[in-house]
Amino acid sequence: MKLRDMSVGARVLCGGVLIVAGYLPVLISFFSATANEFRGEVSINAAAASQKNASIELLCKKLSEDNSSFVEELLQNKLSGDRFCSINPEPSNIENIPSVPKKPSVSPIQIISSGEFAGSKFVKSNIMSNFYADARKLGVPASVVDSVINNLSSKLDFRRSLKKGDTFEIMYSNKNVMLYSKIKTKRHQAAVYKFTHGNHSAYYFENGVKVITHANSNSFVQPLKGKLHVSSAFGSRVHPVRGGYQKHTGVDLKAPYGTPVFAIFDGVVVKASPYYGYGNCIDIKHPFGYSSRYGHLSRYAVRYGAKVKKGQLIGYTGSTGISTGAHLHLELARNNTLLNPLHTKMVPNEVPLVPNVGSFNLLKKRIEKIAITK
Repeated sequence: MKLRDMSVGARVLCGGVLIVAGYLPVLISFFSATANEFRGEVSINAAAASQKNASIELLCKKLSEDNSSFVEELLQNKLSGDRFCSINPEPSNIENIPSVPKKPSVSPIQIISSGEFAGSKFVKSNIMSNFYADARKLGVPASVVDSVINNLSSKLDFRRSLKKGDTFEIMYSNKNVMLYSKIKTKRHQAAVYKFTHGNHSAYYFENGVKVITHANSNSFVQPLKGKLHVSSAFGSRVHPVRGGYQKHTGVDLKAPYGTPVFAIFDGVVVKASPYYGYGNCIDIKHPFGYSSRYGHLSRYAVRYGAKVKKGQLIGYTGSTGISTGAHLHLELARNNTLLNPLHTKMVPNEVPLVPNVGSFNLLKKRIEKIAITK
């Protein structure tokens, strides 16, 4: 039994020696590094020294207990170049990477700080895709963008005219009321200003002409400027040339020869040629089933197929066809049913101008000064 026990003890002792011998280079390297650290630190305090001594004692205790996991951890740390049991480990490379400060995002919308427009907002940018989408991406309220389109749609085709690279400027109040807008393309530019005179506010173009938007443009305009003089009414009458009673399909408006004639509403010219007793005649097809006819003209100002706007010049009065003197014969129909043009809501065909030109020009200068500085 004793010989057997001794052989077992010898085997354990030999195994321990082999383990220590296997890790001897690591232990020599570790203790040498520890000693060098102690020798190299001149100003090391007592607490740090005692902590290092405790670390060495812990290492020896672990080795004496044949803690294989601890030895494996020691080897892995040594092979990876880490300092084992160090008091102040070196910071990782990630922490040493200098942080790049983020650039603060600058809003393209600038707030006006002083003057009569203090608190209002101003934005200037280029068109990248389409006006509405680009303005909304910048933070312009939808109501303001809609106001810009409504007031400038008579000058610009927002679907076809605007291209990438065109510029726009918008100024609006803190209550999201559009005060000014300008859109500039390669060919031309259009601007609109909100002008207040007394208790009345309205939008005007750069030349002082009042903006007529779709919202207030549902009425027909007169085909002639000034007061209308009816020489022959709508309905049954004695024909001035043929004699006898005959239905008059329109109204005759007395006017000197060569008086400008204007389209009463938006539409497309479907006829611009002589037509029986009407003489030189223009027919225009309007939305919602309406159509209008202008007879006895002396000259045309538009051609067949042309798109016209309400109030646009289309021709001049004359006495062509069956006529006894210069006048305009005007007809109006809806879904091929004749109507009395004078019974429809027809507003005067006058260009409304800004009520105070001097104040309006000063307003433009103040806004232009703001636009330059932004």
